[in-house]
Amino acid sequence: MSRFALFTACLSLFALPCGAIRAQTVQAYQTTPDLLESMMHLHKLRFRSERPRSVPLPLITVNESQRYQKIDGFGASLTDAAAWLFAKKLPAKTTDAAFESLFSRRHGIALSFLRQPIGSSDLSATFYSFDDLCRQTTTACTTPPGVADPELKHFSLAHDQEYILPLLKMALAINPEIRVMLTPWSPPGWMKTSGSMLGLNPVTRKPSSLLPKYYTAYADYLVKSIAGYQAAGVPVYALSVVNEPLYAPATYSGMLMTAPEQIAFLDKALAPALAAAHLTTKVLVYDHNWDRPEYPEAVLKDSKAYALAAGIAWHHYAGSPTVMTKLHEEFPDKGQWVTEAGGGAWQKGNILAQEAAELIAVMRNWSKSYVLWPLATDQNHEPHVGGCDDCRGVLTLDLTNPHNPRVHREPDYYVLGQASKFVVPGAVRIGSNEPEGTELKDVAFQNPDGTIVLYTLNAGAGSQVFDIGFRGKMAITVMPAGSVATFIWRP
Repeated sequence: MSRFALFTACLSLFALPCGAIRAQTVQAYQTTPDLLESMMHLHKLRFRSERPRSVPLPLITVNESQRYQKIDGFGASLTDAAAWLFAKKLPAKTTDAAFESLFSRRHGIALSFLRQPIGSSDLSATFYSFDDLCRQTTTACTTPPGVADPELKHFSLAHDQEYILPLLKMALAINPEIRVMLTPWSPPGWMKTSGSMLGLNPVTRKPSSLLPKYYTAYADYLVKSIAGYQAAGVPVYALSVVNEPLYAPATYSGMLMTAPEQIAFLDKALAPALAAAHLTTKVLVYDHNWDRPEYPEAVLKDSKAYALAAGIAWHHYAGSPTVMTKLHEEFPDKGQWVTEAGGGAWQKGNILAQEAAELIAVMRNWSKSYVLWPLATDQNHEPHVGGCDDCRGVLTLDLTNPHNPRVHREPDYYVLGQASKFVVPGAVRIGSNEPEGTELKDVAFQNPDGTIVLYTLNAGAGSQVFDIGFRGKMAITVMPAGSVATFIWRP
């Protein structure tokens, strides 16, 4: 039986006489796990004033009077690796089409949040910082002892000016609502105990960290990065101090920074540097997993750090998103952002449903964003200098035939797109229930223009018929197993 035939049959089972007084049209878009339906525009639904059903259906009730956090957006990272692929390996017309599919609201999914590495991450073509004092290649160099540049005389954005900044400007031209966040994986090696950008000292294998004598230099480095991006035409919305401060990777850029060290750096160096430069960029603390909430809690309990911080950045690799609600309750004036939620070859089963369930849980626990990791990798999950060798991009750029590269949209594209195409930055999460006894999961939003958006997952093994309720009216619909649907209407 086709999906439409199933829907018609379900309607006939539950149809009752009703008054179609001021019926409202509901637009619906759906993606199925096999991607045969990919953000497919379904037949319109209608809200109707109905008598109670003899056989009640599961009911999702949307209540716009219950209002929660404001949404910044959904997105990923234009890593050095992704930018290198778009700029160096694809024809310009193919990159143009891929960017339309990623950032255009009319022709694509309108991604609106990009978390950009300052210097190299694991998903980079080479190691680099903006102030290298030794020669970086696909192997991290170690700065000779005694060599330093505390006045940042060698600071340069030349690496990013070659292809990253032009691509960011292309994305912003397509979607000016994009919010750009900057995150360093490591300071330049000469600022660290190891002399290298690697998380572990390449000789002693001990974790590397920022030398206190270079706190001011590192703060100035971050300020110059923000100012340089903005001078190049890329506004910087937010900044975190370092990626994953509790992890010191052996094969790629990183460093340890304890909560007391982050507090000291924020208080003594970054706050005065931002003030001196008259920058109002949001500062997000922590930027690591849900399983260590005591770290951001300690940072925000410091009065000076609290005054500087806009809130907390989180990753999804350990712990539960419910910690964001706990931290929201403790610090209600501070925001919560999920800034990295990567997927890859290790995932099995229905990836669409797994990631959609997480997006819903993240939003229902006060996050202002849901940001996946790489925007793109090639068919071999490359390039990378270390770390993740099986990360999956939102897009896979298949270069098997270099004369005819192909762009493949992964399930991640549709997980984000079912939200980002319809939920505009500045939208507010509003009330909605998840019906007991079902596998229906959902989250609802109201856009600045008043439109209501309901993002819904049927995580069950079978099709699910249910009602959507709004202001005392109901609309009946059905979702196939494991599918994601977005419903949009005007009050």
